[in-house]
Amino acid sequence: MSHPTITTNDIIEVLRRDLLAGNKKPPMLLAYYGIGKSMQTAKFASEYHMHYIDYRAAYKTFNDVRGYGIPDRESNTMRFLMDEDWDFATDKPNCLHLEELLNASTAVQKVLMQATLDRRIGKFHFPEDTFICASSNKLAHKTGVERMLAALADRFSIFHVDPDLDGYMNYLADNGRSPEVFAFLSSNPSAPYDFDIKKWDNESNLPTFRSFDRLDELVATYSSGAEAARDRLFKAQACSKVGPKWGEQFAQFIKLTSTIGDVDKMLSEADTCKIPNEPDIKWLIACRSITLATPENLEQVLLLAHRLTDSKLDTPDTLQPMESFVGSSLRRRKKDLLRSKAMISWQLKHADELSTI
Repeated sequence: MSHPTITTNDIIEVLRRDLLAGNKKPPMLLAYYGIGKSMQTAKFASEYHMHYIDYRAAYKTFNDVRGYGIPDRESNTMRFLMDEDWDFATDKPNCLHLEELLNASTAVQKVLMQATLDRRIGKFHFPEDTFICASSNKLAHKTGVERMLAALADRFSIFHVDPDLDGYMNYLADNGRSPEVFAFLSSNPSAPYDFDIKKWDNESNLPTFRSFDRLDELVATYSSGAEAARDRLFKAQACSKVGPKWGEQFAQFIKLTSTIGDVDKMLSEADTCKIPNEPDIKWLIACRSITLATPENLEQVLLLAHRLTDSKLDTPDTLQPMESFVGSSLRRRKKDLLRSKAMISWQLKHADELSTI
């Protein structure tokens, strides 16, 4: 089945536009696991000051959704106790995210048809300001997805979501715990989702964005890349996070960290030190220099970042790609440097170029 394709970075705009249109045919996001569907949806809810309801349809039975019937002998009717996960706020708008929708049984899909179209379950009406959206994997993704009922599909605006490396790299720049993972992905952009699910062995881990997040957390437990390289179990640990192919390549990359020498020394000799030729090592140096940046050495950090692209300083006044990355990352991650003399001078020097980033 062919659906319109968006990327992870487009999710918030798709949800926003549907909100403006009245949310009468809510968005359903179909995608691989671990690409950030839930994170982006929660971010949307936060930006619009909504109460976010993470409703996991995959774990529900028909009675969970419909409610448990309790006989009322005085009126000879059944009254229903509603699921506590229908956690609607009364003091702000609600964002109801039907997570893992197609992992739900057919019986659950049926009862959620009423929830989606009529905004109610039985006589329990959702608050009028409730925004509804859904997400799921697809049948081909081998996650136990059920076939979608045609009537349910008709209630949704369905999008296929592709992984977005640029968006994930921006996320890592702001939230990453180790420079090594950022550097590795900068020089190996094909790594995330480099697998054929039809040939998957049903056991190996997969190199998704979520998996690289876990790898990032693993590397951060070591005091340095050199310590990780000395750990005889590091390759096994890396493979357990992102699968055998990319885990082994990352372990080899970590061993390369020993060849970059002392980045502190490179900073002290920023105008004359030898610049390596390997792109992945350059990225690693750039990430390390961000970590090491202080008000005292910031001028040297920015100079070294410039030389990682323009090693001979042939164009000293032109903003270079690696310099732009380091400077922009420092502005986001080290707010204490924003008022330093070196940062102010650098921003004024490249004001026109920075305004387009």
